[in-house]
Amino acid sequence: MGFLRFVARFIFWLLALLGIAVVAMVVAGFFFLGDLGRPHVKVPDQAVLTIDLSEGLAKDHVRLPFAPVGKPTVEDVVLGLEAAANDSRVKGVMLKVGRGPLNIAEAQEIRDAVAGFQSSSKPVHAFAESFGEGGDGTIHYYLAASADRIFLQPSGEVATLGFMVEQPFLRAALDWLGVKPQVSKRKEFKGAPYLFTETAMPAPLRQNLQQLTDSWLTQVVDGIAANRKKDAGVVRRWIDNAPLSAADAKKEGMVDELQYWDQAAAVTYGVAGEDASIDVADYAAQIPDLKATAPRVALIRGNGPVILGDSEGDPFGDSGNLGSDTIVKAFSDAIDDRVRAIIFRIDSPGGSYVAADAIWREVMRAREMGIPVIASFGWQAASGGYFVAAPATKIVAQPGTITGSIGVFAGKPVLTELWANLNVHFEGVQAGAAAGTNSVNRDYAPEEWARLEKRLDEIYADFTGKVAEGRKLKPEKVEEVAKGQIWSGADAKARGLVDELGGLAMAIRLAKQESKLAQETNVTLVAYPSEEERWESFLGEFMGSSAAAPALSDSAELLPGAQELARALQPLIAQPDAVLLWAPPISVNGRLD
Repeated sequence: MGFLRFVARFIFWLLALLGIAVVAMVVAGFFFLGDLGRPHVKVPDQAVLTIDLSEGLAKDHVRLPFAPVGKPTVEDVVLGLEAAANDSRVKGVMLKVGRGPLNIAEAQEIRDAVAGFQSSSKPVHAFAESFGEGGDGTIHYYLAASADRIFLQPSGEVATLGFMVEQPFLRAALDWLGVKPQVSKRKEFKGAPYLFTETAMPAPLRQNLQQLTDSWLTQVVDGIAANRKKDAGVVRRWIDNAPLSAADAKKEGMVDELQYWDQAAAVTYGVAGEDASIDVADYAAQIPDLKATAPRVALIRGNGPVILGDSEGDPFGDSGNLGSDTIVKAFSDAIDDRVRAIIFRIDSPGGSYVAADAIWREVMRAREMGIPVIASFGWQAASGGYFVAAPATKIVAQPGTITGSIGVFAGKPVLTELWANLNVHFEGVQAGAAAGTNSVNRDYAPEEWARLEKRLDEIYADFTGKVAEGRKLKPEKVEEVAKGQIWSGADAKARGLVDELGGLAMAIRLAKQESKLAQETNVTLVAYPSEEERWESFLGEFMGSSAAAPALSDSAELLPGAQELARALQPLIAQPDAVLLWAPPISVNGRLD
């Protein structure tokens, strides 16, 4: 297997080297041809905006020269629907839902945008082959319910199963392997360390996660009930009796028509057929830029774990992390350009304390320079993801956003017993009494453990103090909502951790309000880093990559569930010497997030 992996990697990198020239040509086309390199999509005179979520949403994307835009981002959908509401060529919207990764915060942001579009009196239709065939369709149906009319394939079903949150507990497996976790945390609700230290879910974590799922279910039930004009008790019954066949779902009033795609398309697109369809990402790409005199609002995206260094990712927006160097430079450039406001879009479970603190400082610096910062949360802005937002002028979250997790942990896995079981013996030398503190081949010495505990106390005090200062809350009030507890966005707002519920549209409204602009003023959203800078970063990553060190998940790619397990272990094993502001990885309805 090792030899085959070597051969595969050799072939891959040989082809990669041959392709560098092609990549360089593409990038050159991007830089030198500018708008000429972007696909020009003609909007039909009788257009229907199509939002296809069957492959999910991109976190961000850099438009490839001479290529389709690809999967839409949430921002494409929000800005596209806003523009389409006032575009006489656009006659309606078709939502293609039922499958593909989608979380509750994304669904809520699109639901809000759909509601705004419906105020133009143009229809919104939704079509699904099935809402969760053999799986869960709760979030997709929740989104579809916002449409004026729902079409479901006759052979489909509606599997609105509700919410189940699971978390792995690895202690028994680690004991069996001979791995001893030495981890300390602040405080009892901080769930991430429990992965390594416990064999079952502790009571504080169970209480916290139950509150989160209850909040999500209430939001979904209330939203569907309002959309479908049903009593909340009826919607609860739908969920408790799911899955329902297409026929039963129609009888219950969950869907409007049982039709195949061609039949639903004939109704939605009319005589023009699918020639009337225009993809929302393509439509958003052709929205004309405002005049250079329009007030500029910076848009800074922070997606993924918080790390020291540059953000990493791909141009298709499917992965990445929130690198402190990249975000710090983005804020610095926006400050230097004297933008009217900064919208900081955050979707992060947290990560490095030091990296988060560097970003925190730039948010503070923008405030000190008189530039309002609006933090806009996506699926999660927890632990370090919340830390970086604490000094923002205003914080916006979706009702279903995972946030809070104000706490810290650190530690290391001790592998002494594992090595003994494998008949491996480590010895070494050191200069300096504390040089071996982070070695995984021995326990912490008592004085080293005492220093770790002192450090965690200091960081927890710093975290809670900065939240108190940024949110203008008394320290005792912060302590009530801290201790590592995670909250839904709705519960966080009730506790003073969030100012408003909403997404990008709400963030733009607050940016205008805080920068003393009238709400009717059109503003230009300027991305930091720019597309050119993100292309440079991606090309640098591509050309500087190494095949010598496989990612943690690579070693277990053939085992079912092994990549999920590897992701759960990543914070502790990959950074054994780091102090982490990290929210626990949880599985929501079978999907690890």
